[in-house]
Amino acid sequence: MRLYLVPVMFFIAFSMALAGPCRAAQMTPYQIMKKSEDLLDQAKDSKSDMTMILINKRGSKRVRELISYGKNLDNGVKKALLVFKAPADVKGTSFLSWSFPGKEDKQWLYLPALARVRQISSASKGDSFMGTEFSYYDMGRHHLDDYTYKLLREEKVGDQMCYVIEATPKEKKYYGKVISWIRKDNFIPARMDFYDKNGRFLKQNMIKKIENIQGINTPMYMEMHNVQTNRTTIIKLSNVHYNIGLPDRFFTERYMKRGR
Repeated sequence: MRLYLVPVMFFIAFSMALAGPCRAAQMTPYQIMKKSEDLLDQAKDSKSDMTMILINKRGSKRVRELISYGKNLDNGVKKALLVFKAPADVKGTSFLSWSFPGKEDKQWLYLPALARVRQISSASKGDSFMGTEFSYYDMGRHHLDDYTYKLLREEKVGDQMCYVIEATPKEKKYYGKVISWIRKDNFIPARMDFYDKNGRFLKQNMIKKIENIQGINTPMYMEMHNVQTNRTTIIKLSNVHYNIGLPDRFFTERYMKRGR
């Protein structure tokens, strides 16, 4: 499963389904999630502008502006880079993620004030990413066989009929389970509910706007609300472009320090 934060990066994969085939579509839960991921992974690379809005429990807002880059390599490796452009307190900060088939992601964070790149350890991937309601784990790519699936039901989110699929991690490092509402018309997630390792409802991600860009249905607006802290992070994308020929040098520690 992926969080779909940026067009080729988001977030989070599921595992082989244990449940039987869906009666309506004759698809297993695994096949539904695989199709959802594949449709969002059509492009070789992407670039977009991102606005990130952090809202605390009192309703105060902080707004950040970023540029997002992503690239899918022929060998299955997927790379993503986020560069913070504003405000001044985060300007120049960058985050790099490399995803490998069947292996754990590698992630790095560059903080200009320290003038060094720090690799994110496995133990830190459950931490908040830059004060948002997304974790470092959410910002990575995860593998289908990390989870087991179960089709719970079919129901509407707004006016869209969805498959409701429960994903349970084989190893509960970060979440106890994730329940996804996958739209039947285009296989884009409409809603995702995350539960902590103790089984308590933790946070909900709502994908509220989708645009077809160069033939790819692209999530453009999402809202992650943490019910335990009453904080929210909104992600808005704009100026999305696919297949622009991004060079490999964009996705290196050296380029992270340049930030442009």
